[in-house]
Amino acid sequence: TEKVVGLVDECWRMGLKILPPDINSGLYHFHVNDEGEIVYGIGAIKGVGEGPIEAIIDARNQGGYFRELFDLCARTDTKKLNRRVLEKLIMSGAFDRLGPHRAALMNSLGDALKAADQHAKAEAIGQADMFGVLAEEPEQIEQSYASCQPWPEQVVLDGERETLGLYLTGHPINQYLKEIERYVGGVRLKDMHPTERGKVTTAAGLVIAARVMVTKRGNRIGICTLDDRSGRLEVMLFTDALDKYQQLLEKDRILIVSGQVSFDDFSGGLKMTAREVMDIDETREKYARGLAISLTDRQIDDQLLNRLRQSLEPHRSGTIPVHLYYQRADARARLRFGATWRVSPSDRLLNDLRGLIGSEQVELEFD
Repeated sequence: TEKVVGLVDECWRMGLKILPPDINSGLYHFHVNDEGEIVYGIGAIKGVGEGPIEAIIDARNQGGYFRELFDLCARTDTKKLNRRVLEKLIMSGAFDRLGPHRAALMNSLGDALKAADQHAKAEAIGQADMFGVLAEEPEQIEQSYASCQPWPEQVVLDGERETLGLYLTGHPINQYLKEIERYVGGVRLKDMHPTERGKVTTAAGLVIAARVMVTKRGNRIGICTLDDRSGRLEVMLFTDALDKYQQLLEKDRILIVSGQVSFDDFSGGLKMTAREVMDIDETREKYARGLAISLTDRQIDDQLLNRLRQSLEPHRSGTIPVHLYYQRADARARLRFGATWRVSPSDRLLNDLRGLIGSEQVELEFD
């Protein structure tokens, strides 16, 4: 998988478009379609062996493209296709064209397998094909999917990371980009330049690799790689900085790093020597001046206010004031919560509030 991840990364750097795995157009190996796009190989999905993939492709070759999940399960040899394999295919995005969204596909998997089993038994004893009606009326199949909310983007991306070894349809840093611009002055990693002697600059990104090495002299050096999807930057932490910030050097953590940037003779790229390292929560505590919650008169009722209080309650040990912006047709008011309601603006709090009120109605305020 690491080799595949490296090759995919190189394709991105070359500007080549890579499409997610697709159970209808994909093959076992990566291939290039008629538009010159690279289609992800189904065989590169973790946890999916060659046998199940061959069974699916054989069924596709014999009966044409699969219409939806129920059709695939009915037409494929279920002895070679178990639930675990199907779950991995859903998480990877290979079934995205077979249903409304990945959550619905996953929640409908049990029914699809049960129906496929009944179909197989009916065929074995010569009974009428229970899927015959569905084949004639495909519009009814949509009603068979479980009714549920789509997965949050982070759940989708975590599934891709687990099954593909990388994020393919998005990037965890996307939801932070607007905020991070405040901390780095709008400079993305691809735009970094060497700093002048004595000058310090700030960079931010997702940690995609981190390690600690020991030099021949016995000194410890921390090395982490930041990625903001525009580019990458290697960050060096020498003894004093490493002693202070080593606990922050974890994969998949968002870091904001201040230091000096210089050319790296070994890689030919740039590297930063870190002076200060903060995670996203600590950076918010330092730079944010308020947490803004916007509500309209149509939204406010006792139930919403109670749920708002319940969301804020566990985070009241922070330093950031909460501002409630109330709006109706003829007026707009700003209400400042008391000092005892100052919060720590963690991802958990922001996600809870956005799920309760709406993504566009919750944001951090800066000077």
